[in-house]
Amino acid sequence: MSLDALLQTLVNGDTNARIDAAETLGHMGDRKATGRLTQCLRDDDPELRAVACEALGRLGDPRAVPPLVSMLRDPEEDVRGEAFSALFAIGEARSKKLPADVQADDDPANPSLALTQIVWPADLEAVKMLVDALADEDAEVRIGAAYTLGRLGIMGVFPQLSRMLTADPDGDARAAAAFALGDLGQSGDVRAAPELVKGWYTVGADDELAVLVVRSLADLGAHEALPVFEGAVRHRDERVRQLAAIGLGRLGGEAQLQPRAVAALTQALRDPSVDVRRISAGALARTDSPQAVVPLIQAVVGEAAEVRAAVGEALARLDPATVHHALGHALANPDAGLRKAAAYLMGRIGDAEGLGRALGDPDAQVRKAAALAMGNIGRPDFRPLLERSLADPEHVVRVACAEGLRRMGDPAALPALQRAAGDPNAVVQSAVANAIRGLSQGGAR
Repeated sequence: MSLDALLQTLVNGDTNARIDAAETLGHMGDRKATGRLTQCLRDDDPELRAVACEALGRLGDPRAVPPLVSMLRDPEEDVRGEAFSALFAIGEARSKKLPADVQADDDPANPSLALTQIVWPADLEAVKMLVDALADEDAEVRIGAAYTLGRLGIMGVFPQLSRMLTADPDGDARAAAAFALGDLGQSGDVRAAPELVKGWYTVGADDELAVLVVRSLADLGAHEALPVFEGAVRHRDERVRQLAAIGLGRLGGEAQLQPRAVAALTQALRDPSVDVRRISAGALARTDSPQAVVPLIQAVVGEAAEVRAAVGEALARLDPATVHHALGHALANPDAGLRKAAAYLMGRIGDAEGLGRALGDPDAQVRKAAALAMGNIGRPDFRPLLERSLADPEHVVRVACAEGLRRMGDPAALPALQRAAGDPNAVVQSAVANAIRGLSQGGAR
């Protein structure tokens, strides 16, 4: 259907046809539809109003900002949500097209004559409307304006957003200000990070605001945020702790901040949340600090699979000589749990030295971890060691040896596996049969 036909349907069609036309016009991207879609915002049907908001967001036309701001007061929650999303989308679409003057030097509410000559009037009108909306009595209007101005990178509204962050009576509006200040910081406003740090100390019991403040600071990676992250990594809200760990990882690569970042992340490796521990392991790798190696190895003991995997990935990114030395020490530690962790990690990062001795460890769990690690590394000289250990007195080790041989993918192990097929333990029998099947089909690797 042509543009003209769709515009006619938007005026004269039944409700369903008008909704379909509005949706299609949004996808077409022709701004000639802006006026008609704006008229639909006054329609009695809430679904049409919502679809019209969405379509206007797709068009990215700044002329739609004032009517969309007014839709933030719509009685229907779905319509308000679509209006907010549309404003945000327009802000994103226009953010790279506005000159630096409107972002930094000029008062956005009273632009200079020079600025008015290089910016489309619709853009200036939209910005002024949004600035005025920051003082609106309706919190949803203030929220939508803050998010959009932040995404536009309008640095001239920094004072208003700063006040909103600490003084707005509405918690969601304060959160919007934190998000917007983060956007301003991404646009180059150096005032944003210090203001967000100040805002952190006014968060109180507002966990949603805490999330957005720490997220914005983590995205900015500003040095002054280090004390915030050190405190936030112990926050009651798991999301805050996750974001703080990410922020610490981003700062920890800098020499003067590294010791404090590594210390805080080492504590976070003992967090009650698996996700915080997993993220902290990755963050420690980002610090590139040799002091992170031992805590990472120790963190594997008794850990969940996803954390063990994250530690393995982290160690693979750190200095190989330091990691090798630390794993060797761990493999000789009196603590069997630490020896098991070392064997597991050696298999994850391909560090083979000492695994042969570990396969003879007095602890069955260490021998099991060594057998699986050998299979992962796949060195040819490991095959006879694993074949001999198919006779280990502990069935969990025999199972691991069969699996290790399967992972190696060497059909030369088939005779030894076939001899072990009559093992008295049913679990071992199953593992051996699986290995024989895999190697008979050309190997498992």
